Amino acid sequence: MRESDEDHDVPLSPLAIGYMWSTRIITLSVEMGLIVLAFYWLDRKLRSAPVFIIVGSLLAVAFFIVQITAMTKKPIGRADREETGGSDP
Repeated sequence: MRESDEDHDVPLSPLAIGYMWSTRIITLSVEMGLIVLAFYWLDRKLRSAPVFIIVGSLLAVAFFIVQITAMTKKPIGRADREETGGSDP
């Protein structure tokens, strides 16, 4: 189904933007937790010192920072574009 030009003119409500951001942050948090959990499992499997969990935690934080900065560079909807002074894509 093709979106019409009229769909792009409808602004998103602040509540819709809040829901979009909350789902993005929850998704990133789950991904971050799964990375740490995988490295914890690897530490338990290899019976090693918590080397892998430390590496996994650092990797998860780096992944989170890269993803959150990429998300904040592009606006979600028209309401964001109006507030940030950006233009339509």
